Amino acid sequence: MKTFVPAFLACLLVAAPCQATVRISIDLSKQRLTATRGDGETVVWKISSGRPGYETPSGRYSVMRMEADHFSDEYDQAPMPYAIFFSPRGLAIHGSYERGLGSPRSHGCVRLAVGNAEKLFQWVETQGASIEIVGATPGRGAVGHERRVRRRAPEPEIPLDQAYRY
Repeated sequence: MKTFVPAFLACLLVAAPCQATVRISIDLSKQRLTATRGDGETVVWKISSGRPGYETPSGRYSVMRMEADHFSDEYDQAPMPYAIFFSPRGLAIHGSYERGLGSPRSHGCVRLAVGNAEKLFQWVETQGASIEIVGATPGRGAVGHERRVRRRAPEPEIPLDQAYRY
């Protein structure tokens, strides 16, 4: 009987339900993020996703890493507070001090008001998250995981004897 009680308690601990994850749903067409915690609390916030040429890809993602105080290496150390990275390309859900939430303006990340990003970060930090991105950037077709390549206009040819005149 003495070994049965500890074994029974251990089974109960193992069988205890894990905390539910936060479900994050991003609708690119509406420029809205909906997050639902395990206890049912739900929030809906305006976002700014990728602008044309830098569309945020649709799909299902999991959290790859989180940084509360991140600065972009790619975009001149732009602040990305409360960053929740979900893509190997470096895309994240993060806070933004920029105006214009509610329309596509980023280079592919999902921007939120900083206070909302902080709250979401805290939720995900304690409960984990699943991320689903649906819809299409307003004015554009749906974009999958492949990034569109922006084409530059060809540079005019300069004769070699004129290329290095000072």
